[in-house]
Amino acid sequence: MMSKLAELQANFIHDCLSGPLTPDNTLMANDIDTQNISAQGLMGIYQNSAIANITNSLSLSYPVIEKLVGSDFFRAMCKQYIVNHWPTSGNMDDYGESFSSFLAKFEQAKHLNYLEDVAQLEWLFHQSSLAHDSRHFDWTNLEKVASSDTLTFLLSPSVSIMSSTMPIDKIWLMNQINAPENIELSLDGDSGTFIVLFRQGLKIEMMTVVASEFMFLQSIENGHDFEVAIESAKAVDANISIDHYLKKYIELGVIYGFSV
Repeated sequence: MMSKLAELQANFIHDCLSGPLTPDNTLMANDIDTQNISAQGLMGIYQNSAIANITNSLSLSYPVIEKLVGSDFFRAMCKQYIVNHWPTSGNMDDYGESFSSFLAKFEQAKHLNYLEDVAQLEWLFHQSSLAHDSRHFDWTNLEKVASSDTLTFLLSPSVSIMSSTMPIDKIWLMNQINAPENIELSLDGDSGTFIVLFRQGLKIEMMTVVASEFMFLQSIENGHDFEVAIESAKAVDANISIDHYLKKYIELGVIYGFSV
């Protein structure tokens, strides 16, 4: 059996992270002096504090979303998100992955159809910042490989790629400190935006690429061998220079290794 202290701690966490409090679901009710304030009222204070702290965590992960919609609206959205998606871990670095899909369904923001993809981009930035470092590429062993048919290249842990029909790269850039002033933006539809994120040292780099490059990297991300990755890229652009892009991504640290 749990000790009394462990039971109290479990009940306290439940009441802070279980949604609207009622007399039936406030587990701390029997352990609270309710002469001056109800159990729901007192635990509601702690719950509001917990929501505020979790909202601050989301603000760190989604600063551009907060800037786009304004602080008050952002906090209102976060409260609804938190109530529907209470944290299951004490590590806030793991929290908020589903925020982009929540935004797509949030009634008061449905007309801002770019928010979902911008949020997804911000989550990838967050993930990239937490990823392990990768080792340097081993050119010597690559030269020993007899045939490219047996090669499968590997993306660095900090690398993320995504595509969007919205110009989310420009939206993100426009909302940074010292953003360029000459960015032209149209939300009427886009032929496609293809993004590669990777970390160099402590800085996360965002690079917009063409569709053939994206298909090449996506194929590698999916675990396909080098020949399949080439075919995927050439299906989009028959004239793509694979040697050029392979060298480029190895030098940038986007591709960090290979298996045979």
